[in-house]
Amino acid sequence: MGAKSFYTPTSMLIQVISIDELESMMSRLLDKKLAPSQNSTPTVERFPENKLYRRKEAAEKLNISPTLLEKWTKQGLIKSRKIGTRIYYVEKDINEAIKNAFNSSKS
Repeated sequence: MGAKSFYTPTSMLIQVISIDELESMMSRLLDKKLAPSQNSTPTVERFPENKLYRRKEAAEKLNISPTLLEKWTKQGLIKSRKIGTRIYYVEKDINEAIKNAFNSSKS
């Protein structure tokens, strides 16, 4: 007696894989699907003035403490962007704050 096939066109194959294997498989699939669109999408490298800095990095670039950076942000001296729960600063806003601080020190 031959083996019966339990597969039909609408059957699902269930296989146990680890989370790492699933992440790897999803990453490869997304890379493959998104590759054609990456050539036409503007990137941060094309627009370096839009580079995002975390709070600590922005404070280091401004040579101030993260606490003072937070104070400046609340006072409106520098703009910040909130993405999810994180606060980011854009390169052009950091440069603008440096320029404004330099100009105010000259006065």
